[in-house]
Amino acid sequence: MTKNSPKSFLLYCTLAKDEYDHVRPLVWNRNRRTLKITSLLAAGMGLLFLLFNRLTHSEVWMPYLFLFCGSALVYLLLRTLERKTMREWLSKLLCYMEMLMVCAYAGILSTQPSNYAIPATSIIVFIAVLPLSIDDRPVRMYAFMLFESAAYLVVSYRLKSQSAFLLDVVNVITFCIIGMVLYAFVCIRNVREIHQGMRVEKAQQSTISALATVVEERDESTGDHILRTEHFVQALTDAMAKQGKYAHLTNEYYKDVVLAAPMHDIGKIKIPDAILNKPGRLTAEEFEIMKRHSAYGAEIIRKTMRDVENEDYFAIACNIARYHHERFDGKGYPDGLKGEEIPLEARIMALADVYDALISERVYKKAFPAEEARRIIQEGAGTQFDPDLTQLFLECIS
Repeated sequence: MTKNSPKSFLLYCTLAKDEYDHVRPLVWNRNRRTLKITSLLAAGMGLLFLLFNRLTHSEVWMPYLFLFCGSALVYLLLRTLERKTMREWLSKLLCYMEMLMVCAYAGILSTQPSNYAIPATSIIVFIAVLPLSIDDRPVRMYAFMLFESAAYLVVSYRLKSQSAFLLDVVNVITFCIIGMVLYAFVCIRNVREIHQGMRVEKAQQSTISALATVVEERDESTGDHILRTEHFVQALTDAMAKQGKYAHLTNEYYKDVVLAAPMHDIGKIKIPDAILNKPGRLTAEEFEIMKRHSAYGAEIIRKTMRDVENEDYFAIACNIARYHHERFDGKGYPDGLKGEEIPLEARIMALADVYDALISERVYKKAFPAEEARRIIQEGAGTQFDPDLTQLFLECIS
């Protein structure tokens, strides 16, 4: 199947199947943001028409009340749930909930005895534009539009006069043509734009990883530190995924944390070699310079990756770089955050980073035995580390 074949268009928005499958999670993230705006617009339209018809003493009020209540419900659900990490299936459910509401709304409109009592054309245009906020496989969107149109016309034919029915036919044909053409244009553009953004993001990520490798090569005491800490982060996130306390976190979140872990010390690229590779204990002044690497790291990531499509990954990478030296008791750096003020991904990184530092030989110390390192980590629970994560971490590295 070629990328530009009709089948590729209908199923994968002109991408290859593996490309489309890779893009879909980000498509649904964008849909969620767009759906919030669309729902607010629909609720406002319903309220406006409802007030107008009440003031003119029109008997047509049920469609507008339904539109207002349904759209307001979707909007409130989105506002409530976006404060947490939304799973992809929940984002899809809300999108399809809005679509089903539109179908029901069209059905209520079709039962009205006369098109002249309601602004039918503007409503049909609104319904045609609404699916454009939901970038899914074109074949599904087209099936939705055709099903909605057919249901509308069947009820209209049975309940309305011939002249009103003919006007509905014109409206529905307009809806299908405009809706499908616009959907094809907007959907393909959005999906391909996200796909291109992901390719750029991958290139940026490769650049950042290369910089992280350069940092490790400069730091003569941390050989393979990046690989080991990434392994520990992977183990901890795998354990978290099985715990009920973290059930609200998505697989995408865990994947982003693991991908961002190698960048935690990237800010060390701006630390002088004389301090980075000093064989003995740092002076107070030198340590203050060394502590700047966390802020430097976040700054480098912001400047290098600010245009990435995956905003969640960008935020996680910045948080890990800046906050992985914060302490649970608030005595860490650079901002002295305390407890759950520290982003979760930084609390995860802190455990992996310190544990690897303990079991590794450095120019200024010998490696601790694994049991001794575990004891030190345990003693830091509640002071240096998140106590719940500490127990999980110790279990998954045992």
